[in-house]
Amino acid sequence: MDGVGLGAPDPEVNPFAAARTPFLASLLGGPLTLERGPFATPNLHFRHLLATLKHDGLPQSATGQTALLTGLNGADIMNGHYGPWPGPTLKRTLDGGTLFSEVVRAGGRAALANAFPPGYFRALETGKQRVNVPVYAARAAGIPLRSQVDYDAGRAVSADLDGSYLGVPRPLEEAGARLARLAGDAELTFFDLWLTDTAGHRWPFAEAVTLVQKLDAFLAGLVPVLGETTLLLTSDHGNLEDKSTRSHTRNPVPLLAVGPKAESFADAESLLDVAPALRRLLASNPRRTAGAG
Repeated sequence: MDGVGLGAPDPEVNPFAAARTPFLASLLGGPLTLERGPFATPNLHFRHLLATLKHDGLPQSATGQTALLTGLNGADIMNGHYGPWPGPTLKRTLDGGTLFSEVVRAGGRAALANAFPPGYFRALETGKQRVNVPVYAARAAGIPLRSQVDYDAGRAVSADLDGSYLGVPRPLEEAGARLARLAGDAELTFFDLWLTDTAGHRWPFAEAVTLVQKLDAFLAGLVPVLGETTLLLTSDHGNLEDKSTRSHTRNPVPLLAVGPKAESFADAESLLDVAPALRRLLASNPRRTAGAG
């Protein structure tokens, strides 16, 4: 989830406090807000992660996502927070190895589950499309981007969750179950919900609330059919949880791990702890170990 922090339980400014999220409430005991303290139950761990990377200023996507996919401090590498798109320095860091490339080099399968529309591929070919860290890392690892054809065939998930973005809307619970099924076919499956950051920056409050409710319904279809897959839900920085500003925040971000290996994340305290925990998880159970979103 790009740009989702843990904010105040104020329904006037926080869409997660205003939205109806019965499924998340069933997991967490309430909404996804700051007063929901870390806890663990069998097959579920909920943590607060520091997203500041020990730097002043507002965290940004490129440095935060680099930390999530490598375990390296992207802000240290850039001498401060940087984003939204990775530049030459961060691209060299990603070329040096990410969770995607490590899985592929080990002979496993890694996937970026997002479906990209035809216009995205045309813009890539002409050099007009900048790519974010997950897309750059996937392509650097030789992982193909999935298209509308893949979406229509059930092999990808739309960035807006229900497929309206691609002109083929589907029930949200069905879309969530699709991601669970796709995750069962790879050692590591990554789904990039970038719309949450867009909603934080640009969307009216009511539309942001609707997106949060869509996410809840999507998770309601995903989590019950995970099987042996462990789901990791986390973010790169705060934004959407405080609609009193259009800027990012320095709030902690959530880490919600659900599944048979959820305990792998029991000690995570910052973005820098996610990749090492995933590496240990993958090493301990090399099949269907993590669907990361």
